[in-house]
Amino acid sequence: MKKKGINIIAEIGSVHDGSIGNAINLIRMAKKCGATHVKFQTHIAENETTINAPNSKYFNDESRYEYFKRTGFDLSQWKLLKKECDRNKITFLSSPFSIEAVNLLEKINCPIYKIASGEVTNTPLLEYIAKTGKVVFLSSGMSNFEELDVAVKILNKKKKLIIFQCSSIYPCPPNDVGLNVLKELKEKYRCPIGFSDHTDGKVAAIAAATLGANYIEKHLTFSKEMYGSDAKYAMEPSQFREFCNSLKDLNKMINSKIDKNNIKK
Repeated sequence: MKKKGINIIAEIGSVHDGSIGNAINLIRMAKKCGATHVKFQTHIAENETTINAPNSKYFNDESRYEYFKRTGFDLSQWKLLKKECDRNKITFLSSPFSIEAVNLLEKINCPIYKIASGEVTNTPLLEYIAKTGKVVFLSSGMSNFEELDVAVKILNKKKKLIIFQCSSIYPCPPNDVGLNVLKELKEKYRCPIGFSDHTDGKVAAIAAATLGANYIEKHLTFSKEMYGSDAKYAMEPSQFREFCNSLKDLNKMINSKIDKNNIKK
């Protein structure tokens, strides 16, 4: 895991739609565009939802259970994805949604776990992840400070915690980005901070990085027309490449000092 500078996480999530080929090519695309990390979601349908669970609006002809069952990967496939990340020198991480999903990810030596916004109050899951001793990215998108206090107490025992500001709104309008929270998180919890960008553009991410966010996360897709919950609000490759280049230029600006007494003329 990189610590200094600006690290860019390509959120692949479930946009692969259950295709291992799509997932592998998305890893390669993320690396080609300039990402330092790729993030997946590890769903095991029978361990996180019921057959009759209510559908979200983006499910058309299948239930939530059927969707997670169809798009979930088995151990051999997760091994392939982790191997592909290692081959491309890009860091793998995933959000597990059950204890069984953590066990699956441990078998491939997942180096980083991301706690999804909706799981922050899932104390058994947090305690189980904390026992792995791995680095944890904690999303604050759906939590207040009281809830975050509890989560941080569980997860920060080994000082391997990065807290992300995000707003669980898709797409997120400018007035709901919450850049002010970045400073509050850093001062309150005294740990590195990140930013999950759910806006349509790149301004919010650039602002967050300028304010000290070392990790910037953005959804990546081949096409906004792909099926699923994430594609519509993700960046296509050309946009994502520009996004990465802008953050890398910003990183150079932040870390390059000039001497006003020795100006080039």
